Amino acid sequence: MILENINKKWITYKEQFGLDNPLLIEEVRFDASKGTDASFNIAELYSGSYILHLSKEFTLYRSEFTEYVLWHEFTHLYDFLNQPYVWKVLRKLYHYMNSYSEYHASRRSLGKIIGAGAIDPDKSIIPLAYRDISLRQLISETVTQAAIALKHYEAENSPSVFNVYFRYVMYLMGYASHFANADDILGYCFEYLQTPIDHYFKMYDILKNKNYKDILPQMEIIYDEMGLKFD
Repeated sequence: MILENINKKWITYKEQFGLDNPLLIEEVRFDASKGTDASFNIAELYSGSYILHLSKEFTLYRSEFTEYVLWHEFTHLYDFLNQPYVWKVLRKLYHYMNSYSEYHASRRSLGKIIGAGAIDPDKSIIPLAYRDISLRQLISETVTQAAIALKHYEAENSPSVFNVYFRYVMYLMGYASHFANADDILGYCFEYLQTPIDHYFKMYDILKNKNYKDILPQMEIIYDEMGLKFD
């Protein structure tokens, strides 16, 4: 039943955003990694397996939160099916999904909650699994998680940990894109994280203008700045 219901929501999503593709999610598994509410595995998508992985507690979450999470994951599937290039190298697809699609999914899932028009960061309510937070809190908590991931990277010098940090920064860009003063919000976040600010602002401009061909080259610049090999 849950697969049928999720596919009904997926069809509604496709209709709203004009995705003319009959593909449906083929399976739901309650085996998402610890700390993850829902995910698609990029390697599985690449091989033609459309499996949505959910937390074991997913059915216990409030409906408002499950809608928010599903909208995020649906955007990932949308981006995979609607990607601008045929990626012949899985790693390049992974980087594309970890950059543009994380930005895009965060933007669309937040947009579903807050709607259009003027935004008050303290009055805009974001539903989590068991509690509500304000939009300001959402941004603050995302910055905190990014900072934690960055500290882990500095301690471990692990590219996979840096990928986690980078994903949180993409979330921030997606959230901030709803604000007229997005540059100010992101500036505060980048200063707090002590990131190479110019490089990240360039990435934000690339993402919001959908300059797809410039995404991976800009990621490589950011990774090089951190002393990481971008493969």
